[in-house]
Amino acid sequence: MTVERTIMPTRGKSAHDVVIVGGGVIGCSIAYFLAAHHGIQAVILERDGIGSGASGNAAGELAAVGRHQYSDMYTKFILQGIAMHHELADEIMDTSGIDYLFSDITQVRPALNRSDVTDLQYQVQWQESLGLSANWVEPSELKSRYGWLSHKALGAVETVEKQLESYPFCLAMLRAAEKLGVTVKSGDAVKIVQLPGQIVEVELESGETIQTANLVIANGPWAVALGASLGFTIPMKPLRGQIVHAALPSGFRLPSYSIFHDANYMLPKASGALLLGTTDEAVGFNPFPTKEAERDIVASVIDMIPPLEAASVIRTTACLRPSTPDDLPIIGQIPDLDGIYLATGHGHKGITLALITGKAIGDLVAQRNCDIDISMFNLSRFGTMQ
Repeated sequence: MTVERTIMPTRGKSAHDVVIVGGGVIGCSIAYFLAAHHGIQAVILERDGIGSGASGNAAGELAAVGRHQYSDMYTKFILQGIAMHHELADEIMDTSGIDYLFSDITQVRPALNRSDVTDLQYQVQWQESLGLSANWVEPSELKSRYGWLSHKALGAVETVEKQLESYPFCLAMLRAAEKLGVTVKSGDAVKIVQLPGQIVEVELESGETIQTANLVIANGPWAVALGASLGFTIPMKPLRGQIVHAALPSGFRLPSYSIFHDANYMLPKASGALLLGTTDEAVGFNPFPTKEAERDIVASVIDMIPPLEAASVIRTTACLRPSTPDDLPIIGQIPDLDGIYLATGHGHKGITLALITGKAIGDLVAQRNCDIDISMFNLSRFGTMQ
């Protein structure tokens, strides 16, 4: 399968069948699916470095249920995305030669007050209605099973989830795509113009221009500026999320489970790392971690998980998550702009939804339709087209 439109370059300009703006996990996944399923070698245009933003700094926990309880429809979509991780992990790791430690992790979500008890017990019923296994653990059982958890817990929900290492995962997607002919070009896209004959021209900050028959905008919160250059508004903002990377003293062993409550969590990684999180901060495009957030995160998790008082901070990292008003991603063709697609706004679910987004956009670009229902994610839901 090949794209329907192949363009010849205007004199002095480079031309491609597909250009993807953004070298995060979404962009790399789209490139992989285009190459693996349709034989289309896209060009990834990246400003900084592959996986240098939220994709390479995410915690890497894959779960459909947590502090955000989404609609049944969106939750089922997330579950589809997680199922694709199960189906394709071996293929991606074998093709790329990169083991991104896709593995199980028990997740414990404690109730720290009576309101939590009501909410979490309802969530157990709701999860079971979706076919998900979830167990309510009574307070009398918590200490023997989850000794790191504070004695203040009034019960907890336990589930078994998947996790991975986010930066190696992003690199694996890229490496697998490159082996199929995908290339990466360094450059900062600052303007997009749709030319006659269904040609899209991308202007770089350097002054260079690239022409393409199909353009995918997948550069996270920075997609807003590219939308504006085309004359429409993308209702999205960056939310800074900070993660504390911690270490335990010699003689301490990492627990075999994670603990999540609202924004606070402890996540032991298969690599031996220990992550504590997180924040959601509306601070514009400021990607830098702060000592204040580090202190707040550490204090909050110690209150919930007392043994962490012995941990030391190695470093704190931050990234900018693309957030939409309804907490749903924006996936699909831009209305009335043939050959231009959006894949952004995934918020906390970028890693989780990378594969399903990559397949959906890859199919749309290659054959103008896909068998994954992404109608709820179209930009037109906001009524912002000018």
